[in-house]
Amino acid sequence: MSKKDIVFVSVIAFLLVIVAAGTLFFVPPGAFLVALGLAVAIGVFFTLTWVIRGQRVRERYPRRWHNAFSFFSYFFILTIVFSLLYFYAISSVIVILLMVALVFTVVTNFIAVPLAILHWYREHTADSGPLKHYHKISIIVPAYNEEKVLSRTIENLLEAYYPNKEIIIVDDGSEDRTWEVAQKYVQYGIKVVRRVNGGKYAALNTGLTYATGEIVITVDADSLVNRSALVEIVRNFVDLDVGGVAGNLKVLNRNNLITRLQSLEYLTQIEVVRRAFDNFGTVTVAPGAFSAFRRTAMAESGNYDPDRLLEDFDLTIKLQKAHKVLRGNSDAVCYTEAPETISDVYKQRLSWYRGDFQNFWKHRDAFFNTKFGYMQALTFPYMLLAMTFVPLASILVVATSIIMLLNGQGIILLYAFMAFVFLQFLLSVLAIKLGNDDMKLCIYAPFYIIGYKQFLDYIMLKAFFDVLLNRGQYLKRERVQRIGA
Repeated sequence: MSKKDIVFVSVIAFLLVIVAAGTLFFVPPGAFLVALGLAVAIGVFFTLTWVIRGQRVRERYPRRWHNAFSFFSYFFILTIVFSLLYFYAISSVIVILLMVALVFTVVTNFIAVPLAILHWYREHTADSGPLKHYHKISIIVPAYNEEKVLSRTIENLLEAYYPNKEIIIVDDGSEDRTWEVAQKYVQYGIKVVRRVNGGKYAALNTGLTYATGEIVITVDADSLVNRSALVEIVRNFVDLDVGGVAGNLKVLNRNNLITRLQSLEYLTQIEVVRRAFDNFGTVTVAPGAFSAFRRTAMAESGNYDPDRLLEDFDLTIKLQKAHKVLRGNSDAVCYTEAPETISDVYKQRLSWYRGDFQNFWKHRDAFFNTKFGYMQALTFPYMLLAMTFVPLASILVVATSIIMLLNGQGIILLYAFMAFVFLQFLLSVLAIKLGNDDMKLCIYAPFYIIGYKQFLDYIMLKAFFDVLLNRGQYLKRERVQRIGA
């Protein structure tokens, strides 16, 4: 990491803070001061907690006051403040909701961006020499109708450097040539297991019965890891409190607008939001596409549960409930296929978001029990609000914008649009820089905030009501077509 990198990141972060503060121009002055005060209070609280704990994210004997404050508290205080202002400065309940959403989004950036940069700096100044001990790893690849992509994934895993590894392919009752493709690699020491179709969780559990490694790594059949990714993802397990490590997912097939927007989305979520949570050891999801877990921690948590759309999120939550640290590793890069059509993006995200809400339902006790630490105080509240209230407010923004245009307020709307596009542009530049990726992706920021985001918000809300109406019961996983390019 050079001085130029530090200066560049610092300048972008400073501009982000300035532009984010500028968007609060649309908020009444009194509410602005309250929001700013709350943001400072939240930052000071979590910083002091982190320092007093000696920069540990878990304690053997946690104290209740360490997790007494929840991110929900900030949200409810904001709502109360704006409701009171309704009688004095704000003329509409819809405007109240919009103001709460605006301040929530801006202040979240205020908190996440500095934490992400801190994580980036610490990561690049830490000792990253060769491993002193290579724990045996078991790489499990669940496969269902993966004949188009499985061969390249197996060859990629064989080539990836790690001196003490085993690779287990689990054919989950495929109806194509997946079994025949996998059998070709038995001569190279690959274990190939075939079972009746039971779903991804069943395939993973089957793989675990054949695994002999101390560290279990899951890789999707359409994913490709870089040559050093296995070494990097194992590096975090030097800390005995670490139960799981999430790899750094990037989009492989960036060949049209849809896949490039997804690539930008991955970068923003991983390089900014996930880095921020990683400071507290509460990475939200260790994705099945490429993650590593300590075998004993998985067994203590009951491995993978049945009838869940997102078995990886479920396992991540169970590990955090068991007070295990969940990390992310930005150097453990994995390239995965992204859907290339709107219909396939819809199917994929509907399954993901339904899975998120199902797991919120299943683990709803984690919202209120302070013994779950930062997951209760920070991670779960942030995720739920970001997936419910913010999408709802986004729809209100669209409706309000139409009303403003009809009322001849197009100039104010244009200023607001330019401010938020510039904010998203800066956030994209920061994420790309932190992720050492292609800076050309930032030109898609306007399409990301106008069009793509509203599309995702609609899917989130649909998934929320689907799960709510089914009382958290299992919903069918939507199948996305493999490309294999």
